[in-house]
Amino acid sequence: MKIDIFDPEMCCSTGVCGTSPDPELIRVGEMVEKLKAEGHTVVRHMLSRDAAAFTSNQQVYETMLKHGMKVLPIVTVDGQIRTTGRYPQIDELLAAKES
Repeated sequence: MKIDIFDPEMCCSTGVCGTSPDPELIRVGEMVEKLKAEGHTVVRHMLSRDAAAFTSNQQVYETMLKHGMKVLPIVTVDGQIRTTGRYPQIDELLAAKES
């Protein structure tokens, strides 16, 4: 399973930095590592560092054009958008693999 996470702008590649990191971003970082350990491909993209990923994925690009930056994060599984505006739980991603 290939998972792409199109993140909103953050201070670093994971958003887990500074004196009080967001617990949700810590959860997402742990989820990414677990998925990778299970053999899944997970790639995180940030607009300022990987703009081509946002524009080359037609669904992501059109969704952003229609709804703006508030739609981020966008998470795709095997090229299909699964969630917008929030990070999914790991069971949502694993269920997407089975559907």
